[in-house]
Amino acid sequence: MSLVASYFGDVMQVALATTSTILAIISIRAYRRRPEGRYLLLMLAFAFLCLASISNMALAIVVGLTPGVVPFFELYLIPSLELLMVVSFLVALAWSSKLQKRFAAVILAAVISIGLVSSTAYLADFTSAQTILPVGCARQAGGFLIIASSLGYNDSIAHGAPSKSWPVLDVTKGTDVNITLCNTYSQVVGFQVTHYLADKTVTVMPGQVVNLSFVASETGTFLIYCSTFNPIHVYLQGGELNVL
Repeated sequence: MSLVASYFGDVMQVALATTSTILAIISIRAYRRRPEGRYLLLMLAFAFLCLASISNMALAIVVGLTPGVVPFFELYLIPSLELLMVVSFLVALAWSSKLQKRFAAVILAAVISIGLVSSTAYLADFTSAQTILPVGCARQAGGFLIIASSLGYNDSIAHGAPSKSWPVLDVTKGTDVNITLCNTYSQVVGFQVTHYLADKTVTVMPGQVVNLSFVASETGTFLIYCSTFNPIHVYLQGGELNVL
């Protein structure tokens, strides 16, 4: 538990996943004792909550996921599960004991349909938001533009990070290094450069733009990395600053 706590900063994700699993088991037992429509919907709601919680926990714990897995979980699977959970709860609250059992299948189909339609709309909006750059997110003259998104720094996942370096910044010794860092991701990201920004963590909130400047005083290859834990943390470790 201490290892998990050190990674998250707290144990809330683990506690939520454990609690939702227990609730899902209890709701399944309740439905088996009393197979009514309301209990079926509550069982589904807790099952969706359990799956969403476990998925969130897995994203933070498991590293080295194949490219595309993190965006799929964050942009589609987890939002779909959460929306299905909410719809199931709402229908369960509105359920009347006078409804016949034959309507259970219809209600269940409606819940799934509403969840899928809503999650598709959410995905379209979220994907659109990821492609819209914040105000002021533009490369400075002679500088570099780094954009943090669900695909890492400048789509680092697609470039094979962290095993393959990306992004790569080449500069000449003695010159000013000007970096504009934009965060279109849904969570906070960090930014550091060994030697030059090693003792300072630049924290960038969602939708924030940060301008950084320093002098490339020493030659060598310096790692660009994120020191703020988030689901795409592992893919934000392979950038390079080459001072020639």
